Amino acid sequence: MTASKDGASFTNISVEEHFRVSQSNHGGQFVGPTEEISTAANALIGRSARLTEALKAASINVGHKPVETRDLAAIKEVEARATGESGGSITAVANEAVARNKKIGKEDENKIHLRDIIAEIDVKITRDRSVTSEDAEAVVQAELTHPPYNHVIPGGVAESVTAAYRLNRSPSL
Repeated sequence: MTASKDGASFTNISVEEHFRVSQSNHGGQFVGPTEEISTAANALIGRSARLTEALKAASINVGHKPVETRDLAAIKEVEARATGESGGSITAVANEAVARNKKIGKEDENKIHLRDIIAEIDVKITRDRSVTSEDAEAVVQAELTHPPYNHVIPGGVAESVTAAYRLNRSPSL
């Protein structure tokens, strides 16, 4: 069992058969397993199942949402795993977006969105590789352990990386 910064805990992170995350919040309330990756998998059909492709899929699925701390954590993990270096250019842009979005407050229309961060990923990340189960588990962990909600975003970065791994493992999804 692992605890997040706000005291929430979760167990059973597994991407081997399905995307599953069993979670409980700091009040002990169980939130059951999640087994839906169809949105992310659909966005990856016809694309190579590489780390940057998973980020593109997340942009297609939830690109309209403002960038949050948990998106930053997942993006940072993906970029580090794709390039072998931490703190790359996409991470830096996402970090600035999170800071700006926090200053803006509630006004969604003026915030920087996920699609804005990932738009030029092919230019900014020149090294990439296929997604492994370890990548998927690390990105899920990164997204889960950062506020504000302590759950995986449906169609988001963690789910898209998991879908990419599943496509690599079983292309006949």
